[in-house]
Amino acid sequence: MILESGHSLVDVLAIAKIHPFYVSDVQYPPDAHAIRATRDKAAKNPAESDLRAQPLLRKKDLVYASVTGGGFGSKPLFFATDVHENRRHRANFGRFIQSMGIIKHGDWVLTMHTSGELYRSLDLILEILENAGASVLGAGHLMSSSDVVRLLVDYHVSILCGDSSQIAQTMHYISTLTQEERSKLHITQIIYTSETLTPAQRAHIGVVLGPVKICSIMGSAEAGPYAISNPDLTGKNTSAGYEDFVYDTRDTVFEILPPSFSEEGSNPELVEEGEQGIIAQTSLARLRNPLVRYITGDIGSLHPLPEEAKGLIPENDWPHLRVLRLQGRDRRFSFDFDGEYIEFHNLTTLLNNAELGVLQWQVILDKIEGSAESSLEVRLLCSPRDGKLISEEAVTDRIRTFFHAYSGNEHRFRLVYLRNLNGFQRSSTGRKVIKFIDHFN
Repeated sequence: MILESGHSLVDVLAIAKIHPFYVSDVQYPPDAHAIRATRDKAAKNPAESDLRAQPLLRKKDLVYASVTGGGFGSKPLFFATDVHENRRHRANFGRFIQSMGIIKHGDWVLTMHTSGELYRSLDLILEILENAGASVLGAGHLMSSSDVVRLLVDYHVSILCGDSSQIAQTMHYISTLTQEERSKLHITQIIYTSETLTPAQRAHIGVVLGPVKICSIMGSAEAGPYAISNPDLTGKNTSAGYEDFVYDTRDTVFEILPPSFSEEGSNPELVEEGEQGIIAQTSLARLRNPLVRYITGDIGSLHPLPEEAKGLIPENDWPHLRVLRLQGRDRRFSFDFDGEYIEFHNLTTLLNNAELGVLQWQVILDKIEGSAESSLEVRLLCSPRDGKLISEEAVTDRIRTFFHAYSGNEHRFRLVYLRNLNGFQRSSTGRKVIKFIDHFN
């Protein structure tokens, strides 16, 4: 067995029925005594547990209490977790990615993941990779590209790890080096997280490093890590717009809702296997604060494990492994910049704040010319400053904080104050200002 047994679906659903995430008149999560009593009761009547009878869970319904990942697009993304569950989950997932062929014992890995400001992706990645048997250098996100490359050379690092934007940034830097300098690198594999690498970014990696293996780890603040992408198992993805992830049904349950489903919708029938739709996730690794039928904001479809992958995986695990084909974020609700998901409703709330005095705004996601890196430009038309409005400097600080603009992505973020509407891009028909323009995807 790859994973130690997670919690049973019967137990998870039973705890959900007494938890404030799902029951409006419950104020606090259950304590250990209440959990034990509820599990004992559920064990006597397992037939009463029906996942489809549980209401769908939306992000706005959650109460956040501790950080496991998250984003900078609004309030810090807290999610109530149990420290002992987290340790067990990370250990299990480390063994999972080793069994899936992403890490082998003794691998040298350097990770550039982010830490600080309540964000903990660095310690999450360090822990699961170490549990997989790797030796890991925690470079973090503030280390310069030149220092990262120096470490890669000095330690003969074979695996470079980071979110997709960090990988693209490092590849761009390496591309500026001489062939003699590049020849000192020993990278044979990339492991990325966050937004899927675009075909252009993958092609650029191949040009810079040669035929390296590109893998991915998928997770979230709400569910923790739960799936991996390995081309040895699912084939090399040459198609634009999706990535295949292998997951264990003993750890996670996925349901696919119709594409027409609205965040405010009821409980629709699920789509057929292989059909694309909105992903709802139930975690069997979370019990004290369960995650049940959570609408992730992603688009995807479910598929069986490819036959050719079975030769690389223990036979006992075949029935439990499936493929989630991830198409990306539901662009109706959010977009990605620098590995962070920006929720449209949070962006609108920020810019509609009266004390900012923003009359019109536009956000443009694009590419840096001559590079596969993303760029973001925010255009604002503001009222003249008066006693009721905060200063332009304060507006700038709030917007930079919202998009987490810092020294590492300064060259890819731009804030522009306009004097009139002529500086905005408009629709070709109604000549309306387009709030969000995506030239990157």
